[in-house]
Amino acid sequence: MAFLFNWAEVEPDEYAMTTTDGSIVDLGERNYLRIDGNGDEDSVEFRRDAASMIALGEFLSEAPKHDIAIASFRNFVRYPLMVNWYGDLHAPHERFQMRMKQPNFMPNEAVTAAIDQLRGKVPVVGDVTYERFKEGLEAQVSQTGLATPELIERLQMFIGNSPFVIEHGDDWHRELYLNDVSTLPQSQWQIILRQQISVADPVAARNFPIITN
Repeated sequence: MAFLFNWAEVEPDEYAMTTTDGSIVDLGERNYLRIDGNGDEDSVEFRRDAASMIALGEFLSEAPKHDIAIASFRNFVRYPLMVNWYGDLHAPHERFQMRMKQPNFMPNEAVTAAIDQLRGKVPVVGDVTYERFKEGLEAQVSQTGLATPELIERLQMFIGNSPFVIEHGDDWHRELYLNDVSTLPQSQWQIILRQQISVADPVAARNFPIITN
């Protein structure tokens, strides 16, 4: 049986739903699908864009079946959606950048070919772009269900008790959705809330556990 790259098994710390008390990640530049939109989690646009990104991600995970040749292709499980919401952790959700990570071997030409095949079948798929993006140094916490004031407070307390501080120069905060937000009720969404941070105490930070990828 061919090897299947499953992010939940190979990169468990980066996508851990057990991160209930908080952890630090430092994530380098990777490949991402991207689409921008307006609205909150209840909006038609958010649900439509999420469904389109998930459909494209699933399609790319089976690219050879669709006659899209990719050098060094490896079978992989579609990555989760990552949504950058404009504003700080307490800002209302009104504007978003929706991304989905892709493997290092995924070329731009394959994404273009997949989009061309899906035009007319998947809404707004033609608006999806492909880019390199670096998340950087972030603090994260997880829970099931929409991000709540309690979850935000837990993240802020974790940062406050660490050798890091919130990076106020970043106008966005991030939420990862590990399951299908286009079909599941919000109460079942598996969410990882992330906030960009910077080092406040370099000496203590050197000994602080950081998940890197």
